[in-house]
Order: sequence, then C-alpha cells, then structure tokens
Amino acid sequence: MATLQNIRNRGGLLVSIVIGLALVAFIVGDALSSGASIFNRSRNQVGEIAGEAISITDFQNKVDKNEEIVKMMNGVSALNDEQQSMLRENTWQQMVMEQIMNQEYEELGLDVSSEELYDMLLGSNMSPTIRQMFADPNTGTVDVNRAHEIIRQLIAAPANTPQKRYWLNMEEQIATSRKQEKYNELMSKALYITDEQAEETAKNNAVKSDISYIVKSYSSIDDSTVKVSDNEIKDYYNSHSKLFEQPESRKIVYVNFDIEASPEDYQETEKWVTDMVNEFAETKNPAEFIELSSSDKKFDASYLKKEEIANDSLADFLFSGNKGVFGPYLEKNAYRISRASDLRMLPDSVRARHILIVPQNNDLKQAEMLTDSLVNLLKKGADFEVLARQYSADQNSAVNGGDLGWFSQRMMVQPFSDTVFFAKPKTTKVVKTQYGIHIVQVTGQSKPVQKVQIATIEKEVIPSQKTTNKIYNEARNFSNNIHTSADFDKKVSEVGLTKRIATLNKNDKSIAGMDNARELVRQTYLTNKTGNAILTNEGLNIFETGNKYTIAVLTEINEEGIAPLTSVKPQIKNILIQKKKGEILKQELEKSISGSESLLSVAQKAGLEVKEAPEISFNSFQIAGAGIEPKVIATATQMEEGKLSAPIAGNQGVYVIMVNSRTQEEVTPEQIAQMKNALLQSNLYRANYQAIEALIKNAEVKDTRYKFY
Repeated sequence: MATLQNIRNRGGLLVSIVIGLALVAFIVGDALSSGASIFNRSRNQVGEIAGEAISITDFQNKVDKNEEIVKMMNGVSALNDEQQSMLRENTWQQMVMEQIMNQEYEELGLDVSSEELYDMLLGSNMSPTIRQMFADPNTGTVDVNRAHEIIRQLIAAPANTPQKRYWLNMEEQIATSRKQEKYNELMSKALYITDEQAEETAKNNAVKSDISYIVKSYSSIDDSTVKVSDNEIKDYYNSHSKLFEQPESRKIVYVNFDIEASPEDYQETEKWVTDMVNEFAETKNPAEFIELSSSDKKFDASYLKKEEIANDSLADFLFSGNKGVFGPYLEKNAYRISRASDLRMLPDSVRARHILIVPQNNDLKQAEMLTDSLVNLLKKGADFEVLARQYSADQNSAVNGGDLGWFSQRMMVQPFSDTVFFAKPKTTKVVKTQYGIHIVQVTGQSKPVQKVQIATIEKEVIPSQKTTNKIYNEARNFSNNIHTSADFDKKVSEVGLTKRIATLNKNDKSIAGMDNARELVRQTYLTNKTGNAILTNEGLNIFETGNKYTIAVLTEINEEGIAPLTSVKPQIKNILIQKKKGEILKQELEKSISGSESLLSVAQKAGLEVKEAPEISFNSFQIAGAGIEPKVIATATQMEEGKLSAPIAGNQGVYVIMVNSRTQEEVTPEQIAQMKNALLQSNLYRANYQAIEALIKNAEVKDTRYKFY
C-alpha cells in the first residue's frame, strides 16, 4: 500500500509504544485472544497474571505480532538477539498491564463505544496519534480528507495482510489509550490542591538562604571502634522489616577459564600477515587484493587527513609518498599491514541536501521509477526543497528542504560519502544505501586538504582449535567430580583459581565479564537445591559463556519477600554503626559549639573547614560540596539568620550550619497558579504509579519465562 510509508515515517510514537513500553504509559496492544489455549499451571506456562495462566503459545504469538509491527514500522526484515530480548520483555510487560488494566476498566465501567472510536479515527476529535501521522511538518495542520482516504484504505485492506494487522493494532492502542485517559481523569477527581497549599509551597521555594557549614565525616571514626550487638541488629530488623523487601534472586559461586590466544597463535597470525607483504606491495588493485585475501578488515574507501590517523608512525609513512607496505604491526589484538591506495586533495567537509526514497513493501522498481521522475523534475527546474518536503522519507531533513548541514566524510555511510565528496556542487546525483535511494545535491564544500585512502589487510589473533581444546581440557579436569559446594571449594583451593560470586535475577542475560551467560542463568533457576553444581541441558557442569568456560555452584535461593536476617545482617550493622557514629560526633560538636558565637570558632575547635553554599531553598536537591543532604536543607530553610544550628546527622557526616543571609522573592498569582498545576500533576503521576504498583502486587504476577528463554 503506497500510503503505508507515510505512516511509517511519522509513526515513531507507535514504534516506541511497542518497543519502549513504560510502566505508567499504559498504552497496550492487542487484547489476549479470546480463544487462547492456556495450559493452567502446566510446564507450558510462561507465567500467571491475576490468577490466569499464560501459555508459551499465547506469549510467543503476542511476541510474533509485535515483532511484525516493529519490522514493518522500521523497514527491517529481522531483529537481532538484543532487540528480540527487549521485545520479549516489553511484550510481557504489555500483557501484564493489559490483563490488569482491563480488569480494572471493567470493574469501573470504563469503555470506548464504537461511535467514540470512530470519532477519534475519522471524526472531529481525531486522536493525537492520527493527527501526528498526517500533520504538515511546516504548519502542523492536517489534511483531513487525505487522512480519511488513507485510513479508509487501511480499514479496507485484506484480512491477515501486514497493513490490516497494523491498523487493527493501532485501533486497539487508540481505544486503550482513551480508556486510560478516562481512568486518569477519574483518578484526578480524587486529588485536590488548595490555593493555600500552592501559595505556601511557592513562597517556600522563593526563600533563598546563603549558608556556611562544617561537617565532621563518619569516616573520621574507625568502624572497628563502634560495637553493635546481635540484639540491636535483631531489634532493628524487626522494627524495619519493610526496608528489606527483596525480589527473587539466586546466588552462585563460579570460576572462569578464559579462552585466550596462546603465544603460538600470535606467531602464526603474524606469519600469515607477513607472507602477504610482497604481493600486497606489488598489486595495482589493493581493494580487489584485500577482497580476495581473507582479510578480517574489508577495504575502506574513505579518505583521511593525517591527523585523523591514530597511529602516528603509519600516518608519517603514508603521507611521505612511500609506495611500500607499512607493517606488520599489532593493533587491537590484530596484525595489520597497510599501504596508500590513493593520495589526493579533497574537501574536509561538505554540505548537501537529499531526498530519500524508501521502497514500499520492498518494491524497488516502484522506488526507482519515483526517483527517475523526481530527477527529471529537477532537471526541468523544479524546486529541490519543495520536492524534499513532499517526497523525502527522511523527515528530519525534509522539514529543512532536505538539508543535511555540514558533515565530514566518515559521518555518513560510505556509498553516500563517496558520492557527495567527489560530486561537483549543484549537480544532481543518485546513490543507493541500506536506507533507500538518495537524490543528492552538494550545496557547499570546504577548502581542499590532502587526504589518503588506506588499504589495510588485517587478521585478528584468535585462539586456535588446539588452544581452545587445551583450555577446555583444563576446565574439564577442574570440573571432574565436582557435585557440591564442598567439592568446588576444595578444587578451587587446590588449583589456586579465583572464586567469584554473583547474585542473579531470573531474567538476567549477563554476568560480569561474561558475554553470553543466559543459559547459565536459566539453568540456575531450573536448579532447586542449593549446594549443587549447575548443569547444562546435556548434564555437564561446564558452560560456554562467550570467551570463557564457566563452572558454577548454586549457593543460595532468595525467595521474593522480606530478606532473612542472616542475609541483611551486615547491612543493618553498617546502618547502626553510622547511627552510633552520629551520636558520638554530635556530642563532640556540641562541646565545640559550647561558648562559641561563630561558626569559624566552632570549626577551629573541631579542626574543620568552613564551607559555603549559596541559594539553598525548600526545593534544593543538594548542597554544594556536600551532596544530597535533605535534613541539612530542611534546617537551613527554617532557622534564624546568624544563629548556629544544633548538630545535624546527615548522609555524609554530622553538620553544623549558619544562615548568613536570606532573601524572599515576590510570588505572583501566576506563579501560585503554576505551582498548583505542578502539584496536581505531580500528585496525579504519583497516584497513578502507586495505583498500578498496588494492582500489580495484588495480581500476584508470576514470571516463569526463564524456563523457555
């Protein structure tokens, strides 16, 4: 459908809805299929939401639908592993929000009628999402008739086509977004800010205090000198248990065997590159030679200034006019040889404009025909800027008549750069890149400078099969007869390896230092007994985690809820140590305050430096030189000028402050009105967030996706 590209170009919001789903956005896609096959509490379930089991089939179908939309909106044929992982995560969050909020809407009687939906799609109250798609970038106005025509085409599209699925998904998003607006409006009715509250807050924020302060750091007292009893720790835990709520997690101990190249691997790689030197020096076509040489580095046609070459020795060699080969040299774990392929005078930067034509539905021929038509119009004197605004798929530059501004050669993809940097100003060129077909005109060029085109053969030093086998055998020898934590610890001690510790969440994809640890994390959660070695699907205790072999043991299972005292005891001890340090430092500073009339006198007695912090107000986030100290800020906004404060136990230490001067800015009725609106919005956001948090908690969401991904 010819109109779909227009929607794709202006549909960034919809992409972000699918890809960047946020907790309080509440914009969700398709509802769960009414005929979904759900295997309740079975091994085929990926989770449970509000008592309703979600099967792997339903979840994957939802993922597939979202993937199709994302690919269509972004004009790509496939998503990489990271994008797939992100899509699965966002789809799960989408399904959680969908299930929970639909129940809430039903209980509250919130719905969107067919008439209301039609009005948002084609009527006088067109949805902002729809308006964004069809708004003129220069004026912001919408051609309603054109929008209606395109929308009717989408509605009439055949079932099960990408266009139809796209439109049905959009309808669902708009309807759900409208339900959320109604929900937010309902929430707002329960919130109220009085004029007096707004005025008081505005006046408090308008008070600015310049203060001086001293601080005695907690670190001035050694932890070992402060005693904390087990009973004190237990009492604190019992009275502050809510502070120690934890998500589900598991702790492992592990060792790594790094798969690294041996000295022999370095020697062999260097020899391979060295053997290429003579032929490389003699070839008349370096680019072709590189292509046929099995080089890890492809030929780069870019031209560089001398100062753009990081290797100074290489730069000196190339710009000396030397026709030979530089190297072999080792750089970034690869052996290289380089020579000059071409040396010439070129602009350092250019300014250009373009019209980007993207094939719709992969129809390259149609795109080429449109390109030819536009080029002919330009030859006949058509205005480039007008055509760019009307036809270019690059909306960022289209609004400026296709202007890309000034750029250097390496800022653009190579085919594009090769075209514009060698083109004459004002001439029209056509070039194809991975983004589509570009109609290009150079509008400006800087003064030419000498640049070199470098031909480089590169071979990365990688572990040979012999080396890899040797390292694997070392890992296997270590792992033999390791079944328990005791076995593991004994072997670590015997071999002298470094034992590492990691706390894992069930959906983690990486562990520090490991490129690909997802399978290890997954198997950790499929192991239900602590003190046992973690095994692969094949029953082995060696995992390949990127460039490492890893052997691990499950040592701790932490269920969701209040953490046990044993696991948070060190944390509580540190809290209590700091509290006791605070009392000690308070007493010390109180002695220094006694008989002192100035902060300087207190500082001299205590051996501390007086520091300054200007313009402290009620809404200040931090204090200059001290950091985040809300207790100190609160005191500074309330105490009298010229008076010494009592010692204040803050985050970094114990403070004594003095307000040197205070100013009160006038607060206008407009500022009070703005403050009232800001407080309302802040409260609404907080209320929405807390409501959703409560709904999710009450729904008892269970996520078991780790069994499958």
